[in-house]
Amino acid sequence: MPAYTKRRTSCKRALLALSPRAASLLAISLLFFSCAKKETRLVLMTNNVEFVSFAELYNASQDKTRVVVHYQEEPAKNLSAKNSVKPDIVAGSCLTAEMEKKSFARLDSLIREKGPLDKNSFYPALLQTGRAGDKQYLLPVSFNLPALVFYSANYELLQDAAMLSFDDIKTLSKKFNSQRKDGVWNSMGFGPLWSPSFLYLVFKDMGVFFNAGEDSIAYTENLFLKTSDYLRDWIEQVNGGAKNEQDFAFKYLYMPFYSQAQSGRCLFSYATSRQILSLSKDQIHDLDFRWICNDNKIQIEDDFVSVGIYAKSKKKAAAKKFIVWLMSEYSQKQILDRKTKMNLSTDSFGIAGGFSALQNVTERLFPLYYRALLSNTPVADRLCAPQKFPSDWARVKSQAVEPFILDTVSATSSKYPTLAERYEALRASESK
Repeated sequence: MPAYTKRRTSCKRALLALSPRAASLLAISLLFFSCAKKETRLVLMTNNVEFVSFAELYNASQDKTRVVVHYQEEPAKNLSAKNSVKPDIVAGSCLTAEMEKKSFARLDSLIREKGPLDKNSFYPALLQTGRAGDKQYLLPVSFNLPALVFYSANYELLQDAAMLSFDDIKTLSKKFNSQRKDGVWNSMGFGPLWSPSFLYLVFKDMGVFFNAGEDSIAYTENLFLKTSDYLRDWIEQVNGGAKNEQDFAFKYLYMPFYSQAQSGRCLFSYATSRQILSLSKDQIHDLDFRWICNDNKIQIEDDFVSVGIYAKSKKKAAAKKFIVWLMSEYSQKQILDRKTKMNLSTDSFGIAGGFSALQNVTERLFPLYYRALLSNTPVADRLCAPQKFPSDWARVKSQAVEPFILDTVSATSSKYPTLAERYEALRASESK
């Protein structure tokens, strides 16, 4: 008699020797233990709440793995923190800087020639961001792009431009400008000073490189000064100076970006794809938009979302299966369908708050769910990925970099804190 048959027979005899109630309880306990043992629990750490929905869908699709989401404002930074939750999967923005610290496991097996994912299905510029040397540590999930929104009635002014360069913006804005005889501005096409995020985009597009470390921040000073002069000339030549732009914004542009464009007072307002495509039908129905480019390249927003596997996870095989599921066209169509059925499309845009990193999903599926994209889908060879930023870059950018740029370009005073001083103050406030 084979060994396994003997063992099974002995188990039966043992159960029969027990009372019926005890035997029943033991059988149920063994069944529960068997099921519990089969289910693998994965901890997914993220700063993107949409991954909760992804985990729910994945958990419902199979019974071998349960993904549990743990929210963390800066998931990459938390990996090195003591006494913190250690994940199996990490997803979110600003993860790329951690690759050099070897915080992530390699994902090359997922996208090699016979791997479960086709590397050619990803936007090349984004896929490259997850590489360190010749090794792939992160896969891109989603991204957003900068744009200018305009009122549909002004469509003819744009001369069918598919994208808007800085020169296009200046030319169109100047044509739209109008003043009364007493010099008061009735309308102003666009003012760079209206949006610190737009100013930052110009610096980034011009090649200014920001490098933030633990205790210091630096930037390419020559390019920074050159870009500052370029923007000051723009503001002076098109809108008559910084004071005019700021006074006009104070007087007329106190409403949301979409209302600014609808008001007729300005030609353009600045926004990202996430902001635009999260609008309700009533808010967006009479608006259009164009991507902002420089040298025919569109800069991807800094907060693009990536996913990776924690290097010290002991469940890498199960984690890889989740990533393969997430980065399949079939699963992403399920995600988009679920948003539509649950009427979530106006709460968050697309996949993880942005365009999918899978070209086919963005180019073929997104226009079915977002009609505004029928003539505005991103083109792969036009996209340019941002540099690698630290995990807290969103806070550094909004509280130190953008205010410094605004003060430099507006030049309302000759005395204002340097970028280093702002950064030092930011770090000091965090340590309190």
